[in-house]
Amino acid sequence: MSFASDLARLVTSGSTAIHGEAGVTSSGSTGKTTNLQQGLCKQWVLLQSSGTSVTDSFNNASVTDNGTGDYTLTRTNNMGNATYCAIGSSGDPQTSHNASSDVGVQTTSVHDIRCVNDAANATQDVPDTVGAVHGDLA
Repeated sequence: MSFASDLARLVTSGSTAIHGEAGVTSSGSTGKTTNLQQGLCKQWVLLQSSGTSVTDSFNNASVTDNGTGDYTLTRTNNMGNATYCAIGSSGDPQTSHNASSDVGVQTTSVHDIRCVNDAANATQDVPDTVGAVHGDLA
């Protein structure tokens, strides 16, 4: 249907079919599943304390504590390839220094996050650490 015919139907009948980005109608009967769309976050996790306590997550099977400030996040559903965008962030509002995260090992099933005290240039456990992945699922 064209925009003009949709608008004409809306004006005359008071209703029209609405199709979202994934092609899903308002009844949800057709189109892609939302979590398969490109550009959406495919995994995220919020870690607390030493990094082994998961506050909340999506598509995260487990977290391995590899040592001070170094964690491996394992996905429930793998990525299609190892060239996805992995993001890590950490912070501690109780200290005067900045903490940053970098992403290390990155495969279809896991990626590492390392929390670094920028002032001391050393890894450390940070109270609030997050990791997220954007890309295509397998």
